[in-house]
Amino acid sequence: MKCRFFITLVLLAAAGAGPLLADTSASSVGLGLSAGIALPRGSTTSIASTDWQPSFNWGFYVNIPLVSTFHIMPSSELYKFNSQNATDVDIAFKFIVPLGAMDIYVGVAPGLTAVQDILALHVGAIGGASFQLVSNLAAFAQMKYTVLFEGAQNISIMHITAGILFSF
Repeated sequence: MKCRFFITLVLLAAAGAGPLLADTSASSVGLGLSAGIALPRGSTTSIASTDWQPSFNWGFYVNIPLVSTFHIMPSSELYKFNSQNATDVDIAFKFIVPLGAMDIYVGVAPGLTAVQDILALHVGAIGGASFQLVSNLAAFAQMKYTVLFEGAQNISIMHITAGILFSF
C-alpha cells in the first residue's frame, strides 16, 4: 500500500514537472556567424598605432542559454589592426529583455586578444538586438566596445557587426 502511494506521488510530481522543463527558449543552443567592421584606436610600443581605421571583421559565436533571460556566449572574431591580423576570443555574459519577436540585450565580454606574437587581456561591453526570422533562425545586430590592456596605453576597439544565429 505504501509502495503504490509512493509510486503514484512520484509519477504525479514528474507529470507536473514536465511543463516546467519544456521551456525551449532556455534550452536552445545556437551557432552564429557575423560580419561587420572593427575600429581600433590607440597605440603602444608593441602594436602599431591606429586611429579609428576601419577593417573587415568576422566571427562565430556559440549562444548557450542558462535561463531565458541570461545567456553565455563564447565567441571568436578576426580583424586587422593596421596591417596586422588580430583575433579576439571572449565569453560574453548577456542579459536579455524579450520583446515579442525582438530581443534586446546588454552584457560584458572579457577575453584575450592576439596580435602578432602578443597576447593581451581585454574587457568589453556589448549591446544589441536579435529578430526571430523563423522558428530556429534569428538575425542580430550588435555593437561591442573593447578596451585592450597592452603596454602603457590602453587600446579601444569598436566592433559593429550583424549576423545570423541558428538554434537547434
